[in-house]
Amino acid sequence: MKFTLIPEEAPSDSLRRIASEQIGGAIAQLQRKDDLNEGIHEARKHFKRVRALLRLARGALPAETYAFENQFFRDLGRLLSPVRDSAVYIETLDLLRDSQRGRIADEAFLRLRKRLVREHRAVLNEFAQDEQRQGSIIDSLRYAQPRVAEWRFRQSEFSLFRAGLRRIYGRGREERAVAFSQPTTESFHAWRKRVKYLWYHLQILQPLWPAQLKAVERDCDRLADRLGEEHDLAVLLATPTVQDLLDSRSISADLLRSNVSRERERQRRAAIPLAQRIYVESPRQFVDRIEAYWLAYRPHSQFLPK
Repeated sequence: MKFTLIPEEAPSDSLRRIASEQIGGAIAQLQRKDDLNEGIHEARKHFKRVRALLRLARGALPAETYAFENQFFRDLGRLLSPVRDSAVYIETLDLLRDSQRGRIADEAFLRLRKRLVREHRAVLNEFAQDEQRQGSIIDSLRYAQPRVAEWRFRQSEFSLFRAGLRRIYGRGREERAVAFSQPTTESFHAWRKRVKYLWYHLQILQPLWPAQLKAVERDCDRLADRLGEEHDLAVLLATPTVQDLLDSRSISADLLRSNVSRERERQRRAAIPLAQRIYVESPRQFVDRIEAYWLAYRPHSQFLPK
């Protein structure tokens, strides 16, 4: 399963192949018997990759195709969100504990973690026992796979990607400016989504010039991680279980609140140099550079009919 273009394929064929493989991968993950929790996590990644692909080709797809498929995979992902979200709360608390070691009381940490683990197990078990819901999701994916073969693109070669790539890169620059001028949880989360989509786009386009695009892709991955951890910390504080602790106004609650604030600030500061490197160009300059790589990747494309 290669989440990239292949030189021997027409770009439209590559996108159909990638989408079909991602759907097949999601089905396989949701049928896992060894670790359904991990399977749900991986299935959601497959959905996000398909949605990123749709955004990359958005300028070439009929509007109704884009809207339908984007909503379809978004809604499927939301059906799996409760299981994944409850697992993220535990992971985020553990990361906070590691980064702020010695600043969170052991007893309070363990008590909170045990409650989050119990809640996650309850959500996971509920999903695991709901065979009808699992079957419905898998059936929906099986019906979606043949639809991919029917996707029709209005452009070919690099024109297939130009508008979508420029849109996501430009939106990322705009969201970055908003996040640093209006540093709210919502603004940083909105920016993170654009960074994540650009990361996926660069993975798809990496064969154009692997050495060059891999470096930007790596920075996007790191930036998405920083922004993702910052957002997860904010969401952790908002969960009912953690709110119960914060409402107690105990020393443990004050420590948790201050440590979360300190860690969120650290993640935001770590995002600055990464963002400066990624968004050093204007959207037009960025897309023009990628198109120049395209002509080295598929030099004959400039001679094809427009």
